[in-house]
Amino acid sequence: MYHWVKTALRDTPPLRKLALRSAALLRSVANAEPGLYTLCYHQVARNEQDQLAAQLRHLGRYGDFIDADTATDRLAAGWPAGERAFLVTFDDGYTDTFEVARPVLKALGVPGIVFLISDWIDAPPNYPPGLEGQVPPQERLYMTRAEIAAWCADGLNVGSHTATHPRLSRLPRERVADELARSRRDLSALTGREIRHFACPWGAAGPDFQPDRDPALALEAGYRTFFTTRRDHARGPADFPLLPRHVLEPSWPITDLDALIGRARLGRGTRRNGLDTHP
Repeated sequence: MYHWVKTALRDTPPLRKLALRSAALLRSVANAEPGLYTLCYHQVARNEQDQLAAQLRHLGRYGDFIDADTATDRLAAGWPAGERAFLVTFDDGYTDTFEVARPVLKALGVPGIVFLISDWIDAPPNYPPGLEGQVPPQERLYMTRAEIAAWCADGLNVGSHTATHPRLSRLPRERVADELARSRRDLSALTGREIRHFACPWGAAGPDFQPDRDPALALEAGYRTFFTTRRDHARGPADFPLLPRHVLEPSWPITDLDALIGRARLGRGTRRNGLDTHP
């Protein structure tokens, strides 16, 4: 029954919109539990730049933004009691991540990490993943080597999103190991950095990766983390093999963030890093 409801909400936008608006009346990011909340964005249209900035400013009221290495260091040490923090991630390496999202991150002083598909850097496809056969975009879709270098020069981070963006669950063990190792090797050569973080394409346990196999293969390949798209927050090193992320669209209103990330409202006060404050 629960799965049917989730599917209906996902596939029926008006119903989903109503459910989120209703949930936002009862939930608030201000009351979210302590821990690491990882945000996952994909494409950011030019007319969504201000909305992305508004989302980040809203979240910044209730926690600090930290980079992926700092996040994993804190988790490894045991998450500080009462602290709430946000990690901003982008999947696939779209051109608009560089041209539209990057200026927002720089203006707000927010760190970020882009998960790149290594084989697509020099041979990008004409379509985003899962949209093959649709009308191709008129502009270049993916970041170039020069843009990746500029991204890194700005102090932003790079992680792996495999070599070819397959569904790992459908591949034999040796193919998964190759996707992980080859992408890490090639991205390290490109950036001159150790590639420590991996985000699974699509990211759902079962349909997209085998949870009893693929996270372990990623850690064996030298990654420190395996990011999924399970909605939750991380609390300690036990989360490294299955780190949760909240997939968001920059066009969503602030109330959607409250509904998806927040917890039950506790009254008129707000909370930053777990401490109650009042206007």
